[in-house]
Amino acid sequence: LDHGLEAVNRDSAETEAKKKLRAALADWDKKDLRHETARHYGPYWQGLPTDAHIVFANLLKGIETHEIRLDLNPDEDRDATRICFALADHPGIFSRLAGALALVGANVVDARTYTSSDGFATAVFWVQDADGHPYEADRLPRLRRTIERTFHGEVLPRKSLADKDKMKKREKAFNVPTSISFDNEGSEIYTIIEVDTRDRPGLLYDLTRTLAESNVYIASAVIATYGEQVVDTFYVKDMFGLKFHSATKQKTLDRRLRAAITAGAERAEAK
Repeated sequence: LDHGLEAVNRDSAETEAKKKLRAALADWDKKDLRHETARHYGPYWQGLPTDAHIVFANLLKGIETHEIRLDLNPDEDRDATRICFALADHPGIFSRLAGALALVGANVVDARTYTSSDGFATAVFWVQDADGHPYEADRLPRLRRTIERTFHGEVLPRKSLADKDKMKKREKAFNVPTSISFDNEGSEIYTIIEVDTRDRPGLLYDLTRTLAESNVYIASAVIATYGEQVVDTFYVKDMFGLKFHSATKQKTLDRRLRAAITAGAERAEAK
């Protein structure tokens, strides 16, 4: 019964979200509007507010597969800068986005990523600067330029990040144990990997790069920070579109993720 009610609530939230978007984009051509409301899956409608749906609708309108479109705006409710990305989906995309943000010293306090039925990634990151504040308006153009340069291959995150991901002295004093879990029951089509560990600059990039290098496809991600602790949740499939049921594969991923966390923490603490 509980599952039935959850499904009804999800459908209701999706219907309501589409209704709000149609009202907000009343001046759009009906065909374009139908295309926009049909291209996204349920979690996209349930996981983002209407203003983000409006931003993405405009970013995706007429987008070409070679384009990267982004929108940067302050989100006062979250005391962060919200960055929305729209671009053609491909393996490792979330890792590249995380790397670009880490390069500019942006601390990701929350993130969501979704894929549309016609193959576009819609990712939204809420970021703060090194002092824990939203980016000032005059710093946004540089933020945008660095992100674009990273995507065009002019800057390689892995090399450039080695000098940037140092930990603050007060952060070194906190000891947060790492916990990694695999859940195949919480979603019909994805394995849910939850990584609970100490937050630090560049962590999200290290985790997503490790998953990408292990041929893990990230369909959706939710990032939540609690002070020095972060819980990164990834909805994933293997390269064949299947869940990770094999205990051997789970152990391998667990080992690789822990190695990435340890190596990154040692690198950050050594500075």
